[in-house]
Amino acid sequence: MTCPNCGCPVVSFPIPASVSDCLPDDRPGAVLCTQCLRVAPTDDPPDDYPDFARASDAFPADGETAAVLACLLALVDRLALHRADADAVAGVAERHGVDVLLFLDRLAADTAVTPAVDVSRRRTQLAQLI
Repeated sequence: MTCPNCGCPVVSFPIPASVSDCLPDDRPGAVLCTQCLRVAPTDDPPDDYPDFARASDAFPADGETAAVLACLLALVDRLALHRADADAVAGVAERHGVDVLLFLDRLAADTAVTPAVDVSRRRTQLAQLI
């Protein structure tokens, strides 16, 4: 499967139960583009979490935690609309031991990806929420 936005490969993953209520779509999975980092829902996710390093080394090795961060990326694309949900997902990531702002800094500095959203700008906006 490829990204409808840029045509690059995607990483398919199940939505963690801890954040499923925070997402605007109730499908059981999502795909993350390995290049533009757009996240889109999917009806047929795999049973296990993939290696998110295929998208960026900024993602942690733990698949579930990486999936939580991918879900956060889905929300920061429209942060004004999903402020409360983004804050809740960031809180889940922090409970998993992730410094969310540092993750976004590393993602913004990753020259191997070309995010469709301005990660640095969204990081600044998210920092005001959490």
